[in-house]
Amino acid sequence: MKNFRILMAPAWFSALLMVLSACSAPLEDRLSGIPLSKDSLTGKFIWHDLITDDVAQSKRFYREVLGWSYEDTTGPGGRPYTLIFAGNRLVAGMVEMDDPAQADYTRWLGYVSVDDVSKAVTFVRSRGGSAVVGPVDLSGIGRAAAILDPQQAAVGLLESAVGDPDDSLPPRPGVVVWNELVSSDAAEAAGFYAAMAGMDIVEQQRPLGVYRVLRSQGQERAGIMPRPTDDIEPFWLTHFGVVDVAVAAARVEAEGGQVLLGPSPEFRDGSMAVVVDPAGAILALKQWTR
Repeated sequence: MKNFRILMAPAWFSALLMVLSACSAPLEDRLSGIPLSKDSLTGKFIWHDLITDDVAQSKRFYREVLGWSYEDTTGPGGRPYTLIFAGNRLVAGMVEMDDPAQADYTRWLGYVSVDDVSKAVTFVRSRGGSAVVGPVDLSGIGRAAAILDPQQAAVGLLESAVGDPDDSLPPRPGVVVWNELVSSDAAEAAGFYAAMAGMDIVEQQRPLGVYRVLRSQGQERAGIMPRPTDDIEPFWLTHFGVVDVAVAAARVEAEGGQVLLGPSPEFRDGSMAVVVDPAGAILALKQWTR
């Protein structure tokens, strides 16, 4: 397994959005079975992609750890794109990109719903962030951009043309249950995202300090926590539900991944683990029985 790194390169965003554009048609076909809201749910994470340099290896790993199944598709030009399912629920997509010598592109990338991606990008730039690519048109899906926020954390923005996945779809094991920004300045980051996507900030006092929750449409959308050490670059951490976090963490190691932070009573009552898949993508496992 590669050493875990969080590195950025503009070419990575360019390649990713080219793949998304090519594969928007198969994704559009599969959205027909998902309840979609009539209005955009601004601030909600509405899609995720796994970018990996070894799709076959990643499929094996996540099949064993999260019980996923897959559907391989191709878009215009024959570019491959893999749809990920937990049971009959569409979870995310997977694309393969070779890592160059100077960077590691492998990661989970989430996309936040915005009303107007062009206006959102203008706002990002005004606050010291950057739009690395986009906005670009995704045929049948909407418009997207990939940005670095003012703290250089990567996130996608998506202005959906078909509606956002409705809040009536409950979280469950195998799907994304939470998104969390590990931040160098949690108060600043909360203000940035709240202003960008029209969200409210709720502060919670926790044993390790203030935890900030972003809310919109009366729903909790994401959390922001201070990074535990200055050695960690700010990044968005995607949480996936599991029935038993200790069992899932053991499977991670058995399948060639690495447990960075195992379940412990001292951290969120032992309900969470932070792990790295064999290709180098970091994710969180969250015990979810609701």
